[in-house]
Amino acid sequence: MPEKNYYDVLGVGADAAQSEIKKAYQKLAKQWHPDVNKSAEAEGRFKEIAAAYEVLGSEDKRREYDETRRYSGGFGGGASRRSGGFDPSGQGNAPGGFDWINDLAHEDMFDMFFNERVGGFGSAAAGSIPRQPAQSTLDITLEQAYNGETVRVQIGGKTIGLKLPARSQSGNVIRMNGTGSNGLAPGEELRIALNIVPHAVYAVEGDNLVAVLHISPWQAALGSRARILLPDGAAVNLNIPRGISAGRRLRIPRRGLSAGGGGHGDLLVEIEIVVPDPSAEEEELYRRLESLSSFRPELGKRKS
Repeated sequence: MPEKNYYDVLGVGADAAQSEIKKAYQKLAKQWHPDVNKSAEAEGRFKEIAAAYEVLGSEDKRREYDETRRYSGGFGGGASRRSGGFDPSGQGNAPGGFDWINDLAHEDMFDMFFNERVGGFGSAAAGSIPRQPAQSTLDITLEQAYNGETVRVQIGGKTIGLKLPARSQSGNVIRMNGTGSNGLAPGEELRIALNIVPHAVYAVEGDNLVAVLHISPWQAALGSRARILLPDGAAVNLNIPRGISAGRRLRIPRRGLSAGGGGHGDLLVEIEIVVPDPSAEEEELYRRLESLSSFRPELGKRKS
């Protein structure tokens, strides 16, 4: 079955000027975008329009498309010239097209969707004021942000792979420009604000990561070492100094999130002293310590 004529899809003649093609596309995109048109056929119609404009909106692609139509008798794309960069199917196989990711590691972890949209697409009238970028917030885990993983998101009915910058902070914005094959219409811009969801261990304070380390009274008194697991699965050894008090923070430099300019925040470990339920032998040692120690409880001013 022959493919649709892209000129017919946009409702323009084969001799239409580029400005006329652009104007026709803007009018149809506004009419059929799924964010505006809720009819059952809207998504399919919009994809046809976007695919047509992806070719006819580029003078080089349009020239090659016209040549292909002449070779094939004036319609469709019977004489495929995909090896030269043009894809008559409009599926975005030309150089510089979107890199689709279909087989992501740990796919179930990346099956994430946008939870907020502000502004929407096609809000400006064709040829009038510039279109405002659409905005969305994407929830990600601390591990995904820290590792700079690739997450799967849905845009305009398409599922794409979105590469996160390593050690991203909440509030960092990723900008995407529409190509017609990546879920955004050509000329559209989407700004994606990242939001790191609460973590079971680490709290995020700007570009720093903060966790609580539970130690025993004897570790606080004598000093010790602890193995600290980082969000990327690596581990570092932390020295606990002798005589440390509860509430003190120990710093592991440059293990936090990106601070911009190539720098990174720190990982801060806050000490909390816990008293395990003693065994009989441990209780005996506690009583001996009590008899030997001169320390007595006393009131003092609370530390701010």
